[in-house]
Amino acid sequence: MAGENLDFSSAPQLPPSSKGVNRRYIGVHFACCDVYTRIYVNANETAYEGRCPKCCRPVRISIGPGGTSSRFFKAY
Repeated sequence: MAGENLDFSSAPQLPPSSKGVNRRYIGVHFACCDVYTRIYVNANETAYEGRCPKCCRPVRISIGPGGTSSRFFKAY
């Protein structure tokens, strides 16, 4: 009867997607809750935006000329 057997031997075929691939991010240590997370560039590519994963405090780091090459930040 069809549907009685389940095959776990092969990976599911998912459609190709560019979302999530090579997304730009920076690392942020949230001092408020002593946690580290990544925040990602927004849709307009004008800033990195995210929230503390524990208390949801927002952080926004602008992207612009004369900026920094740092990849890790601390939010107070």
